[in-house]
Amino acid sequence: MKLHNLRDFVAVAQTGSLRAAARKLELAQPSLSKSIQQLETELGATLFERNARGATLTPAGKAFLHRAQAALNELKRGQGEVRQISSGTGGSVSMAVSAAVALSVLPDTIKAFSAKFPDAAIRIIPAQPGTMLPELRAGALDFAVGPRPSVPLGDDYSVELLMHNRRTIVCRKDHPLRKARRLRDLIGAQWLVSSATGMMATDHDQFFQSHGLDVPPRIVQCDYGTATWSLLASTDMLAVQPRQWVEAALMKGVLTEIPIDEKLPSVDIVLVRRRGLPPTPAAETMLSLLQRHIVYYAGEPGNKDVGAGR
Repeated sequence: MKLHNLRDFVAVAQTGSLRAAARKLELAQPSLSKSIQQLETELGATLFERNARGATLTPAGKAFLHRAQAALNELKRGQGEVRQISSGTGGSVSMAVSAAVALSVLPDTIKAFSAKFPDAAIRIIPAQPGTMLPELRAGALDFAVGPRPSVPLGDDYSVELLMHNRRTIVCRKDHPLRKARRLRDLIGAQWLVSSATGMMATDHDQFFQSHGLDVPPRIVQCDYGTATWSLLASTDMLAVQPRQWVEAALMKGVLTEIPIDEKLPSVDIVLVRRRGLPPTPAAETMLSLLQRHIVYYAGEPGNKDVGAGR
């Protein structure tokens, strides 16, 4: 099995056709077709169903795609690591971070990292399960830092607690209910539920029910972070959000906290990594800086590996 076979297979899977993949790779279509056939012969399985609309992955092809992507990403990581060790320059970090991390410790972390690796490439994506888990599985992410995943991830991943993060009820700075002190006084407000940055809808309902209250009847579901911020800043909507939404410099004078007497459940901020995937020097430095800033920010040491998905 040769590297170009894996590259060609992934290109066809991503584009959905031999023609589009050949154009993307700047190859002749017959050469690309021959490469895929070689790979299928070596694996002893058909990877694509060819039809007039293009090429669709077979069940065997879908299973092999994860392995092929991981292999290519690991080779790419290895190439960057060798260049970095040999020349002391370059390198790259690809990570997922949650809104709470982005609003608190990420800016200082990036500043410190860039001072050590001024020419390193940095890629950041949201730490949302639907976005980050496929990339972790494929080896495209070095690590992810965000809320503990709601489902077990399996033995292929390590999950390390970094901090317990406090939640709060957030509203615009001059909201008429900003001085409320009881949760029951907020039932009639319109609530914004955002799994992207705040509390899941089911947890939101359970929070009210745990205090013997009915679930608010006016709820808007919004899983788009920027839209959530805009709605909270410009309307009378309320939302349960991480404390960073009112502590961050970006939010000063825009959003405020409603300090109710009832205690809101905290959320664990965790580090998720693929087991057996050694970090590059750049990724190791970025992670070390991020952990150091989180410990300083939270005022508590992170507990070490607490088990995959627990």
